Amino acid sequence: MRKITVLLAMIFVLMAGILFATDVAVLLPGTVEFFSVQRVGLDAAAEEFGLNLIYADAEWDAGKQLSQVENFIARGVDLVLLCAADNMALRTAVTRCDEAGIPLITFTNSIGTDPEGKYPGVISHIGRSEIGSGVVQAEFVEKLFGNADIDIILIEGNPGTTAQRMREEGFLSVAERNPSWSIIEKRPIDGWTKEGTLAFMEAFLQSGRNVDVIACQWWSGAIAASMALKERGITDVVVLGLEYAKELVPYIEAGDVYASTYFSVIEEGYKAVEAAHLYLTGQEVPKFIEIQQVMVTKDNVADFEPEM
Repeated sequence: MRKITVLLAMIFVLMAGILFATDVAVLLPGTVEFFSVQRVGLDAAAEEFGLNLIYADAEWDAGKQLSQVENFIARGVDLVLLCAADNMALRTAVTRCDEAGIPLITFTNSIGTDPEGKYPGVISHIGRSEIGSGVVQAEFVEKLFGNADIDIILIEGNPGTTAQRMREEGFLSVAERNPSWSIIEKRPIDGWTKEGTLAFMEAFLQSGRNVDVIACQWWSGAIAASMALKERGITDVVVLGLEYAKELVPYIEAGDVYASTYFSVIEEGYKAVEAAHLYLTGQEVPKFIEIQQVMVTKDNVADFEPEM
């Protein structure tokens, strides 16, 4: 009889764990390698803290992502982790979650225009300062050229995303103090694709216009730009990226991409779920949890291990 009682108690505990599992909705804006790597950190933290992550991919559609938020609210998830497909359009998600009494945390792509992702109704934002990313990149140009007369192309990410808008804002804030700089193109690329960048660069180079610096908002865009230049035999243009990947390393080592930034994508995912755990267990969560980034050139490339 005692064995049966113990067995029933174990079944009850197991069933209680299933019935009362903590569900966290994780909404990603689209499919790129960045988010595949970031899921390593998200999943590791979920396992450590005993959270059940439910993923959704918006395929770069802000309207679809808002519908996904509403569906998760209807399912009664315990918390929403949102990486916004559009920092302005997804403001409605904050209202929806607030009305439902479901806490909302953002990561990587924030909501609103605050450089640290702070927004009324959002518990915390985990990521880099996106404006800071643009500033770091532009200050590197400033270090190389000062206020010389140079023509610059900004190759930007998916239009409407926080990263695209704020990285541009950061770069332009530095450009304003260098009046001799000319921003001759600002070109957002749908889906942050290498192919889109390559097509744009090939068309631009065929025009015969001059360019001195190509500043790309992500690493594979920088690779595509350098490939287009190399195919035309152009060697005197400085190509800069943001973010870091294994595929990028030989381009930096060869000087085809002059520099890019490093930060831990896995850490960013881990910290997002950790923040969810802290909030759900009644602990204090900072309004902004910053992931640090540094510039990588051929001089220090060996010091950084790629995650992508």
